Amino acid sequence: MLTYDCYRNAISTGSRVMVFNKGLTGVIKTIHGEGKSAEQIRRSECVEIEGCEGVFCPMELVRLELH
Repeated sequence: MLTYDCYRNAISTGSRVMVFNKGLTGVIKTIHGEGKSAEQIRRSECVEIEGCEGVFCPMELVRLELH
């Protein structure tokens, strides 16, 4: 599954990201986007990050490196 961070950088499973407003970092474990359009995915809380509790919106994320 592919979506975009707050700066329109492509992110997918395995991307290293930071949660913008919390300073948490980790690797994307899962993006739950089944049955949603690209815009719905980008604006909904659907991203699980290893080592971070909860589910995050791609608009809250910043890609840290390519994988």
